[in-house]
Order: sequence, then structure tokens, then C-alpha cells
Amino acid sequence: AMGKEKLRRGIGLLTGHMPLRAHLFNLGLAEQKECRLCGEEGEDNLHLLCRCPALACKRYKSWGHMFMTPMDLENAKVSSLISLVNNTRLGLTE
Repeated sequence: AMGKEKLRRGIGLLTGHMPLRAHLFNLGLAEQKECRLCGEEGEDNLHLLCRCPALACKRYKSWGHMFMTPMDLENAKVSSLISLVNNTRLGLTE
């Protein structure tokens, strides 16, 4: 079973309601919305899960694709989504 905190992070990744720069920028709580990992576009959940080039190798190891679409994530396990952003300098997970 997944712990409450881990489940909360997974749901945050799916919905975008977590401390990602684009979300914080929209709330007026951050000065920049660009991704802290690649700097190429707004740091939101879909950017991290599908398009961030800094996470391309991790996506490939997890799902066999370097870049994905939101439809590709429909059958992904929440634990695999959390694993994707673990150990990044985003400080989102353990």
C-alpha cells in the first residue's frame, strides 16, 4: 500500500497542484515559471511528466519513451510517476 504522503505527491503530479514553478507563478508566489531542470518552458506537471528533456532518460527507463503525451500516462502507475521526479533538484519528493 502507498503511504498518505506518497499518494498526495502522486495526485499533485497528476493534477499540477503542487509546488511547481508554473503553478506558484500563477498564484503570485514565484517570480519565474521556467523549469528548474531544463529552463526551456513552464514547469508544470505535464512538462515534467511528458516533455522535460532533463528527464528524458528517466522516462525511457520507466516507459520506453523519451517523450510522451498525456494520453500515454493514462495507464501509468502513480508510483512510477513519483519515481520519475524522485532525486531531482526540484525537491518535490523524498
